[in-house]
Amino acid sequence: MANLSATCPELAPPGWHLYVAYAVPVPALGDFDSDAEVALALEDLREQFANFDQAKILSIRVMRDDWPAQRSCAGYDLPRETGIEGLWCVGDAVKQYGNGGTQACAETAKIVTDAILAARPHLAAARV
Repeated sequence: MANLSATCPELAPPGWHLYVAYAVPVPALGDFDSDAEVALALEDLREQFANFDQAKILSIRVMRDDWPAQRSCAGYDLPRETGIEGLWCVGDAVKQYGNGGTQACAETAKIVTDAILAARPHLAAARV
């Protein structure tokens, strides 16, 4: 889940917030029951957010077949490490399980940056 209006308040009217939530179907590859998966995702949101039923849902979209949510399916991602020193992969094809899209790109960039800085403390010191 991401709060889009936390960084871009203009996306929602004053006093409101705009969130986006994603769910990975089971199975992550192959056919699945769209209605059942949407119901499960909504139930997860109800469990996590006490007032979820008061929220206004703007849209629900199931992405599959020729228009998947991401090109690398959950659980089948490539490693971020390439075996070539200094060359790393970032993006939603090397994401954490259950993540995807733009925030997965940002998250993997941070994970790789943190790994580089941890391996090269002199670079981390230079950032201060």
